[in-house]
Amino acid sequence: MRSWTLHIILWCIVGCICVSPLVVNAQYGLGFASHETVSDQRTGLDLSSDGQICFDDDIELSFDLSFVPNRSDYFGYVVRIIVNDQTNIDLLYDRLDNVEKHFKIVMGEKFSNIAFNIDSNTLFNEWVPITIKLDAQSKQVIVTCGDKVFHEQLTIDPRGCVKVLFGYNNYKEFKTTDVPAMKIRDIQVRQGDRLAHHWPLDEEEGTEIDDAVKGMTAMVRNPQWIRRSHYEWGLLQDITVGGRASAAFDPQTESVFIVGRDSLLRIHVPTGQRHVFKYASGPLLLVNGNQSFFDTAHNQLLNICIDQRIVSVFDFASLSWSENFNYPGVGTSYLHFNKFYSPADSSLYFIGGYGHFLFKNEIHRYSLNGTWHNIEATGDPLIPRYLAALGATPNGAYIIGGYGSVSGQQMLNPRNLYDLQFFDVKSRTFSKKYELEPGEDDFVWANSLVIDEATNQYYGLIFPKHQYNANLQLVAGSLTQPELKKLGGAIPYLFHDIRSFSDLYYCPDSKRFAAVTLYYDDIDVTTAKIYSLYSPPLPYNTAKNSPQNEWLTRNMAYLGLGLGVVVLVGLYVLRRKKDPKDTAPPIDSQSPIVRPKEEQMRSSAPIEKQQYKSSIFLFGGDLQLFDTGGTDITRSFTPLIKELFLVVLLHTIRWGRGISSEKLTEQFWFDKSTESARNNRSVNIAKINTILERMGRAKISKETGYWRFDADDDIYIDYKNYLAIVTNKDALDKERIKELSVIVQRGGFLSETDYEWLDSFKAEASIQVINTYMRFAESVQIAEDPEFMVELANYIFYFDPVHEEAMTIKCKALAYMGNHSLATQTFENFCNEYRQIYGEEFGKDYKKVLS
Repeated sequence: MRSWTLHIILWCIVGCICVSPLVVNAQYGLGFASHETVSDQRTGLDLSSDGQICFDDDIELSFDLSFVPNRSDYFGYVVRIIVNDQTNIDLLYDRLDNVEKHFKIVMGEKFSNIAFNIDSNTLFNEWVPITIKLDAQSKQVIVTCGDKVFHEQLTIDPRGCVKVLFGYNNYKEFKTTDVPAMKIRDIQVRQGDRLAHHWPLDEEEGTEIDDAVKGMTAMVRNPQWIRRSHYEWGLLQDITVGGRASAAFDPQTESVFIVGRDSLLRIHVPTGQRHVFKYASGPLLLVNGNQSFFDTAHNQLLNICIDQRIVSVFDFASLSWSENFNYPGVGTSYLHFNKFYSPADSSLYFIGGYGHFLFKNEIHRYSLNGTWHNIEATGDPLIPRYLAALGATPNGAYIIGGYGSVSGQQMLNPRNLYDLQFFDVKSRTFSKKYELEPGEDDFVWANSLVIDEATNQYYGLIFPKHQYNANLQLVAGSLTQPELKKLGGAIPYLFHDIRSFSDLYYCPDSKRFAAVTLYYDDIDVTTAKIYSLYSPPLPYNTAKNSPQNEWLTRNMAYLGLGLGVVVLVGLYVLRRKKDPKDTAPPIDSQSPIVRPKEEQMRSSAPIEKQQYKSSIFLFGGDLQLFDTGGTDITRSFTPLIKELFLVVLLHTIRWGRGISSEKLTEQFWFDKSTESARNNRSVNIAKINTILERMGRAKISKETGYWRFDADDDIYIDYKNYLAIVTNKDALDKERIKELSVIVQRGGFLSETDYEWLDSFKAEASIQVINTYMRFAESVQIAEDPEFMVELANYIFYFDPVHEEAMTIKCKALAYMGNHSLATQTFENFCNEYRQIYGEEFGKDYKKVLS
């Protein structure tokens, strides 16, 4: 009887915990954009957007507060309470170092005697409850922070109406743009002993927030919803570097390193800031199959080539690599190998890989004294593989999944693998833990696992090997049971095994995951993208905002109790140990299969360093600007000044004269008086010039009746260089074509920017590019350089996938090189594309194309 009683209690508790709103809603609140953005993009919250909160008794405002770590400036107003539109009562943070207490209450134009500190570890890692009470009876303001209570006498009658404003506000004479880098949640307003209003701030999107008690609508501008940041990956950096680049991670500084041919980039994950190290030792000759690793034990960055048995060490003081590689290499036998550092013997271990039609299960040990050893492992067999994931522990490493074959030969039944193994460094043995059930869709892994031995969990990124337009999906699994759970949204990933690489890291201090994707293109350029996701990651639920879901969340605690009883009945028929098939849910792809097009060009950007300092890019989808330090300043533009800047810039570069005031008024301020339009124009051009000052000598000015963009020649503008190539019909050679390709391969000309006036510029750009390529193609014979003619055709297909002359050039060039199957495939792909676009068959057969 006692045993059954315990079962009842246990299952009821489990039922509550599993579905309790406290667990489901553990990560929520509103983040505030602060000094890291321009003032127009900072966050503000108005609790009573359509009026004020009125009362005839005591009023008490309470909320939870936390600060966002790794920001340079925290000065600003946490909240302003405006009493009867006359007096402000502010809680602000004073960041000055010589100030003893940083949180202060300001009343009107004076500091009150209320000032306090919050322990930094608590402030940055926990939620701190704050209460501000206006006591009508004692005429006091009473502030409570945790277990501390502060009192100050009021000189006004606090009864009446209040306006409550968090962060940025534009309210009458009380407006402010000074916002701390903070997070707020669970705002409550009490009148006397009664809860009058409640805004949990558990939204995931939107700017209107309903009061849970009375339905009063609060309004937020530029919201950063916390829950969203726990399931939606954010893009930190999209960069290009020369050579076959690789990535590494330093968990102590929470920095991702991108190792390029001419320079090293360090991206600080918490802030997204980027630093470039130009090699003093000359180019690093990066070979196929190279990987990088940051050795935290010795604080050094390594670049590794197993084929040449070389590990090169980067010296940050001299900006030099210790060794270079034999280049070009003869290919690699260890593509996508796994690696880890063992503190037990101060060595690096490399496991698996692929090359020359062979999968590997070899183990190489590299001692930091420069010696290499091949390790013979015992225990459970490790099937030769690549595209596995590995996570290190103090005693060894877990390795999971991949793609390979028992014999190691690619031609003998290769398949996806789903076993989890542990390699023990001391005993040199493998032990198989279990095998996952893959479900309907096969998958492989990004290179690393994040291991959490305290909870017996791991995190990794999976993706389908058979798709080019793939997606990386974060999953969590158990180290002891064959179960897998999808978390967060998808990360776009172009996958071609000899060109692509992906990895997963974890930042222990800022508590977020970082994911890296690399893609190496045909012109020796690697595109690297770094994403981040806050921990703990939440499942991505496409039905999260449905009315049924909202009802379910509110009533989960009660449903949990019922579930406990139902499960109790099920104890008679269910085994206590779950079947492995029940604990490994299928991993479904979250995006439709997109047929890869051979003709599609890869996104890349100019490699030269100056193109990331004082530069303007219009190719690549949207406007992008970098200041003199290489920092992306595009976000400084509001939608209005962005369009205004583009109008002046394009009319200056394309037509040479700029644009008149009348045209600007007609386009932007047609509904305003002449004086008002002039004032608006002056104010917004001044804002643009303030931003442009960060690029060096660049500004918008008026000359001879036209507004023009003026800049020094050392400011790089891709559209200007592009026009210099396509409009000069005499100086067109192979090198100029390559220069043009470097520009346009970043992406379409402002293709993600939608203005009606811009359509003519876009159309002209596409036509000019194709005509320039074709003009060059007509000037050379295919036999002179067939490989480059294939590239040329691919360039044209990017702008016109059914360009008949480009298809003919590519088929003839491939056939000339003896690649007849590729030539046939190119023709078939073209015919399929033609059929889809025009709804009819292409009018020529393959033989006629080659004739």
